[in-house]
Amino acid sequence: MLLATISGFLSEIIMAKLLKKGLEIELFGGTKDGDVLPLSKTLNENFPEISQEPDQRNFEYITNPVTEYDELFSEIIKPRIKYRDFLKKNGDLTLIPGSTIPLNIEKKFYRSKPDDSYHEYIEKNYQTRIITTSLHINIGIEDYENLFRLICALRLDVPLILALSASSCFHDSQLTNCNSYRWYSFPKTPAFVPFFTDHKTYIEWTNAQLKNNSMQNVRHLWTSIRPNGIDRPYDLNRIEIRISDLVTDVRKCIGIVAFIECLAQNYLLNNQWPKILNKDKASLDNLVNHLENQEEITAKDGLNAKIWDWRNDTEEKAFKVIESLYKDLTITANKLNIGNNIKPITEIITEGNEAMSFIKMYNKNNSIRKTVQYFIQEYEASDLKYYNLIKNKINI
Repeated sequence: MLLATISGFLSEIIMAKLLKKGLEIELFGGTKDGDVLPLSKTLNENFPEISQEPDQRNFEYITNPVTEYDELFSEIIKPRIKYRDFLKKNGDLTLIPGSTIPLNIEKKFYRSKPDDSYHEYIEKNYQTRIITTSLHINIGIEDYENLFRLICALRLDVPLILALSASSCFHDSQLTNCNSYRWYSFPKTPAFVPFFTDHKTYIEWTNAQLKNNSMQNVRHLWTSIRPNGIDRPYDLNRIEIRISDLVTDVRKCIGIVAFIECLAQNYLLNNQWPKILNKDKASLDNLVNHLENQEEITAKDGLNAKIWDWRNDTEEKAFKVIESLYKDLTITANKLNIGNNIKPITEIITEGNEAMSFIKMYNKNNSIRKTVQYFIQEYEASDLKYYNLIKNKINI
């Protein structure tokens, strides 16, 4: 009996391997006064790894896929310090927090690639609605059966990721009455995206969208979660969660990634999948509509959004659902030896997401510009603190 128990424990440890993960991190750069500037072309010329978005006012860098969280931490912070140094030396510029442009927006579109037909389409159809920052969180899954099972299962919980990450309450010098104005106003495309229950379904659906022009190319699938890989829709190797706003505090960003990994690992290790997904296509399509409504509610109210807790079919505030989940996920986190990495989730629940911090400061000074300036300084101080800890090889 004892040998069987030990054997089971050891096999569980062997099974519990960390997944590969990487981030696509979109940023704003601009003045210390808080004005966002079109800088991506200049940055790309000096740092070729930077990706240019259609408008030059946001830009992106991508971390290498890694399994260990200390490596991911370095992958996030080291490039950012490099870009900060460059911006400071070229006009005393800086990085600006938030996932929508907080102060006045110049309505002119600053095309980063004038000859790119896809960028032309985006400018014509979406204008400045797409000038946002975010975290696109990629989780590596090689097995296609598990990849599509996980996409469906994790889609049920993406509103929680938005609640934790929301950071766009200001837009165009207005208080928007949203925690995530980015996700509330972002043009999700196509208008309806079903559950992809298997690879064949995803391939057929994607090709149909390309044929009827509801998608311009395979990248033009702007939904909260999607399959990703080197040759979509055919060659896939990861799940991309796109709903997250930009989280400037790297520890909290890591916490959200660990939260997602533990959700995924729970399914993979236990092989127990949400029974709510065992439905016919019509029922699953109705579930899609319901989940999109949940995303909209969460975009408005963040952690205080009253949402549907699908696990027990009740309505509860998002932070309460996360609190309950966190207790279960810490067991998985400890099995994976990432208990410290998931801990910042408790800080977000207690202190609020970034949008809530912005609103709290705004209520004190009654000025969006002063609030943005304050958090620009906090953002820089946080990045420099974490970089120095890494540089001096101090555990985070």
